[in-house]
Amino acid sequence: MAKMSKAQKELVEELVKKQIKPNEVATVIKGLKSLNSWKKYLPIKIDFPDKHIKFGAFADSHIGHMDYRPDVLRKMIADGKRQGIEFWINAGDTIEGMSGREGHIYELTHLGASAQLDYFAQEFKLFRTTIYSIEAQNSHGGWFKSKGNTGLNIGEELERRSKHYNFIGYDEQDIVLDNGLKIRLQHPGGGTAYALSYKGQKYIESISGGKKPHMILTGHYHKSFSMFYRNIHYVSAGTLCNQTPFMRKIGTPAHVGYWIIDINMNKKKSDGVERFTTEFVPFYE
Repeated sequence: MAKMSKAQKELVEELVKKQIKPNEVATVIKGLKSLNSWKKYLPIKIDFPDKHIKFGAFADSHIGHMDYRPDVLRKMIADGKRQGIEFWINAGDTIEGMSGREGHIYELTHLGASAQLDYFAQEFKLFRTTIYSIEAQNSHGGWFKSKGNTGLNIGEELERRSKHYNFIGYDEQDIVLDNGLKIRLQHPGGGTAYALSYKGQKYIESISGGKKPHMILTGHYHKSFSMFYRNIHYVSAGTLCNQTPFMRKIGTPAHVGYWIIDINMNKKKSDGVERFTTEFVPFYE
């Protein structure tokens, strides 16, 4: 019998937990469009009961692009160790991918999936702390599947190449700690709005009252921004990549850097966050 992947084990554990009978399994599986569809709606649980938590947050490293900043990654890792963070969260676009856009290939330092994945493994070997990460299905690393039609599931492949990288889903995924903290990682589509807060506000307004996380970390836009809205702490992650030729062409800046997040939860889980402190560490070209 073939060895089950981490994702397959999680699926089996969830079926057992829900007491799904053998004759019901076929019905359950029939309703799943793909492995990612069920995983997207199952929160990832982390064993962390302490009321105080400090962790790091980043997104859009774009490893393999000429504007990726390895110096920022190294400073980020050293800073996290110095500050005693418990883990990192990553909102996607970890590698650059290959878009097929005219001229894009000339912006790459590493051509093709194998070369970019090898470079990723080399860079993420520097981490000594767990990373919980989502990836985008239809941009950058996701292009290897969605545009190349090669069937490469980038998240699972990244996880195989780094012992510290934990892939938790595509596009949007929740993390829930034992202390009650609920974090949502999100990698949307489309361009930056006329105001940094606009898309975050509209997304938060779309969340029904009983489904809200305490915090949202958003990638994709390469912008650094935070706000508190509808009792949600929203953080736009920034990037580990300088302004690319494409961003320069459309006139949108890159906010290079990473976040250190310090949170105290209330003793009663239902009371949520007591104190939420953010620190953005900026870099310049």
